[in-house]
Amino acid sequence: MKFKKIFVLMLCVFTIALPATVSAQNIFPAVSMEETSPGIQPRKNVTGYKYMTLNGKRYKRLWSYTYNRWEDPAWTPA
Repeated sequence: MKFKKIFVLMLCVFTIALPATVSAQNIFPAVSMEETSPGIQPRKNVTGYKYMTLNGKRYKRLWSYTYNRWEDPAWTPA
């Protein structure tokens, strides 16, 4: 019983006496545009609407000229 009290007391003393140091390290360093290759440059996504007429109604859908794919999920009335 006495051993248990001493053990708990020592555990409390060490917990309070030893400060917990935490250091945050940045694992993703910041890279500026000047450090990247001069041949690679970001470009804006070029988009435009494609139109379709079906049964006398006009529909539109957004097309990405950069990626050659539809950006809108479905045709919408124009």
